[in-house]
Amino acid sequence: MFFKSYKRKLLPWIYVNFIKHADTSEPIMDTSFLIRTVCSQLNNFVDCPKTNLEQIWESHGFSVGIRESNLHNRGVIVTRGVVSAGDVVGYYPGTVYNPGDSIFIQSISNSYIFQCADGIFIDGKHNGISGKFYKSCSERNRLGPHMTCDQSWLALKNLVNPLACGQIVNNGGSKSSNVSYCEIDLDLRMISLKQRMFVPNVLHSEPSPYLRMVVLVATKDIPEGEEVLSSYFSVC
Repeated sequence: MFFKSYKRKLLPWIYVNFIKHADTSEPIMDTSFLIRTVCSQLNNFVDCPKTNLEQIWESHGFSVGIRESNLHNRGVIVTRGVVSAGDVVGYYPGTVYNPGDSIFIQSISNSYIFQCADGIFIDGKHNGISGKFYKSCSERNRLGPHMTCDQSWLALKNLVNPLACGQIVNNGGSKSSNVSYCEIDLDLRMISLKQRMFVPNVLHSEPSPYLRMVVLVATKDIPEGEEVLSSYFSVC
């Protein structure tokens, strides 16, 4: 059990499995397009989950939500419409740890830690010590009445940002996956202060103008009722 919990953090295991599973036939995603898409979404959300769900539906033609899964306890399902290939399906929420930040305690029995290509980690666990760290960093970064990140994803329901569910996406394997993880560095100055309350990530270290985010991008059309699945190695 101990090795099973920690093998995904061992560099040899990560390297071997990345080479084995990575799909090199797919073109590298244009991150500038993704950044523009994310900025547009974040700058247009309002403080109402239902309204934001409708906004994604009207602008992109789909809705997603956390529901029961046939693969695991829960997963992310396309609840309405069709996700088109290239659409941003979700964000991977959580506390962002730069290389050198202490994350050992938070990592114990934690399968929600996403490791980026450059050694940055995102802890997407919603409860326990991980949830407490996220809330603490969120309150630390508050600017007067303005929250600078979204806390609603911690409850796994009534998400103010309806796309902040990427940590719940299950592993479908390389044959069944329909999304890829794409890393972007978001310039927070492109998001108005009052809209930063919809950003589902916070830096563990001192605030910076740039924030690492991981977005899930559809690699194929995903029809209504189908589950959103990754391969855990499909990084663009």
